[in-house]
Amino acid sequence: MSWANGVPRWCWSDSDVNTGRRIVFITHESDRFWQRSYLVHLMIARWKALGFEVAVTSDAFIPADVAFLHTDLSVVPESCRRLAAKYPAVINRSVTDVRKRAYSRLTVTRDGPDPGPVIVKSDWNCGGARDFRRLMLESRLARLLAPIRLDRAWYHLIAAIERKRSWRKRRLLRSRCYRVYPSRAQVPAGVWDNPHLVVERFVAEREGSYYCCRHWLFMGSKEVSRRTRSLEPIIKASAGIEALTDPVPEALRALRKRLGFDYGKFDYGLVDGEVFLYDANPTPGRSASPERHANTIDTLSTGIEEFIGSAVSPLSHCTMPIIVPS
Repeated sequence: MSWANGVPRWCWSDSDVNTGRRIVFITHESDRFWQRSYLVHLMIARWKALGFEVAVTSDAFIPADVAFLHTDLSVVPESCRRLAAKYPAVINRSVTDVRKRAYSRLTVTRDGPDPGPVIVKSDWNCGGARDFRRLMLESRLARLLAPIRLDRAWYHLIAAIERKRSWRKRRLLRSRCYRVYPSRAQVPAGVWDNPHLVVERFVAEREGSYYCCRHWLFMGSKEVSRRTRSLEPIIKASAGIEALTDPVPEALRALRKRLGFDYGKFDYGLVDGEVFLYDANPTPGRSASPERHANTIDTLSTGIEEFIGSAVSPLSHCTMPIIVPS
């Protein structure tokens, strides 16, 4: 790791105008925050225009008006939690476990009454990709390969092999590879013995021949609602998306409060008037086209001010430099 003036080089500012206000993102060092396509990247451009400094850190404390816990792992590591505890205002402070078993009420076991159609998913967020990558890159072999820059190539090879393993041993299952079965009896036996997979009742919102998934994106009190539709039961990100004017169900708002989400995206469905949460994501991604998200960013980016006002700024006495990469 490279350091300058006592601050890691990946703790850097990305601001054109300095007003003395700073947002610090707390990530895990395996996240590759700037290399991935996160929705929050588009908001950072808006915050820069407002004069915010933006810093990213994994272990160094950088004084800031607000910290943003943006750790792209299913369970936030203890080191990141300890760092977040040093800040008076933290976005998503309470969101430390987004494994599906932590919040889903659709999970089923191999015994009991027949639940009807079921779906096999990864218990980890994002199909397990981020968590598996962390495990592999922290392995002894990866550490040996890192100096000669073969650790990432090795990871992609191992990941390809992992996706072909038996149901009993597989730790990676991309969302587009989730499986729907007409009944629990048809679920492969190995799935039930795999702690990295979860079986849920398949409860889908329908509109004629279409399967529907609603998306609620929020930052504080700012929010937008969207919906995707598909003729296939597994709705891909590339499916057509449309704006929703329907009010967000109060049951979903209550669930968000219980889970402690300040920012994120909930995928859900309405079936016979009942709300079913499919996925809770505190680090939502974005498409390759920023224009597709323009209205969302216009709305959500203003939510940052709610968190800035919730704590006394520690910057008035701060002399710590922010390092800008060359």
